[in-house]
Amino acid sequence: MQRTLQNFCRLPGIALLCAVSLYAQAYPPPVGVPLPDPPQVRSPFVLDAINDPVTGKGAFSFEGHEIPPVIRAAPGNKIQLDYVNRMSSHSREVCVDGPCTNMTNLHFHGLHVSPEAPQDDVLTMMAMPGESLHYTVEIPANQPPGLYWYHTHPHGESYQQSLDGMSGAIVIDGLESYLPELRNMKERVLILRDAELQHDASSALLKNAAQLSRYTCGPATDEPARIFTVNGVVRPKIAIAPGEKQFWRIVNASPDLYADLTIDSEAMTVVAFDGMPLAFHDRSRRTEKRGHVLLAPAGRIEIIVTGPRHGITASLRSLCVDTGPDGDPNPRMALADLDTSASPDTIKSHAQNAAYTRAMYSPLPRRHIADLERAAPAFVVKFTEDKNGFYINDRKYTPADDPMTTVRVGEYVHWRVVNATHEIHPFHIHQVHFLVYKQNEMEIAQKEWMDTVNLDPGESLDLVMDFTDPIIRGVSLFHCHLLKHEDKGMMAKILFQ
Repeated sequence: MQRTLQNFCRLPGIALLCAVSLYAQAYPPPVGVPLPDPPQVRSPFVLDAINDPVTGKGAFSFEGHEIPPVIRAAPGNKIQLDYVNRMSSHSREVCVDGPCTNMTNLHFHGLHVSPEAPQDDVLTMMAMPGESLHYTVEIPANQPPGLYWYHTHPHGESYQQSLDGMSGAIVIDGLESYLPELRNMKERVLILRDAELQHDASSALLKNAAQLSRYTCGPATDEPARIFTVNGVVRPKIAIAPGEKQFWRIVNASPDLYADLTIDSEAMTVVAFDGMPLAFHDRSRRTEKRGHVLLAPAGRIEIIVTGPRHGITASLRSLCVDTGPDGDPNPRMALADLDTSASPDTIKSHAQNAAYTRAMYSPLPRRHIADLERAAPAFVVKFTEDKNGFYINDRKYTPADDPMTTVRVGEYVHWRVVNATHEIHPFHIHQVHFLVYKQNEMEIAQKEWMDTVNLDPGESLDLVMDFTDPIIRGVSLFHCHLLKHEDKGMMAKILFQ
């Protein structure tokens, strides 16, 4: 991550803006500079895992730079990459169970792909320092187009590698087929990651720049340990002319910070959640206005943003999130400023795959949903914790575990997820999306398809799990996406057969 910032600050026109920040201790991230766009790549390509030479932290290196690329693909394509572990065999970092070993692999979060090698296999595909992994991920022709992401997933070391910034975005082409007006808009990919706060002058500057609130909205009383960066920058400036419409794709790549997103000037026009277009399951639901949207760690949102009028200042912010009595502070902060001094951007969305032009729809019949809602849950996931660890259904995960549950491919199934703790937890399952339709056994007015959903303390959610895709066979995982909780045992295996 630090080398990423150094490379960014060598770009023409902004070197002076970064000079003071980069001179501070351990090269803290630049503040208030124009939002950098990460590079784009299509298969095949090579991605290296390295240790930053200054900090020793883990990082992704692409074409010699510590800037994780946005992987672009279309439904029916393959993501082909060689993942080379060039990290040191002697890590300077400490993971949840002791010194990190720098083992690593990749998870293609949200994609409806096989959990078996050489695809989205996080159980048997693992590279130790000096080893390589070769991925060929076959994206189905009916993959919903939208924003997904990739990150490392070595059990016991996922939290630290995610905190270091070993993650990137995936864009599956085709969302313009639902909203043709997106073709005329500037597209931006915003990746929210963490900047750690130390007890020094540079951290005080970062807190001030982010307008980190001193007040919390819940009982957590610890000092905040991190703030958000956007594409590696603290509170960047996003150029958008007054009245200009832009298309923003936002992923919360933090291991445990929540982003309750809002924009000062107006409501956001939502197009998709977690890579799933609103219209994919409901042709009549193309967009929806929201004043704020809670993104749990791993959550994504795709929105249309309109530049504020002349004389109006506006920022993208994260509101304060109450994480519960046992949770960590998650205060309000500014993420980015909308810079209306810019002229309308002439660079529009990235070119679309010419062979993919028609929108796909997969409505679930209402009577089918009603039948599932009336049925008792086929499986219950219960999150618990104590001073010794974190559990699902009273079991702490180990790699040697057998699958906790088995599902038959080709069906929709009713699951219930229960948070029996005093802090919030985001539930995530690999390979599939699910429909969130009940909260505390009461029907939700606006049901959403997601792959990661938050549960408040004491809350239960009822889900319709989509296990219908025939290519998803083998052993996969479900877990809490607060990655320190996952590393400490809040994870379980599932067998698709």
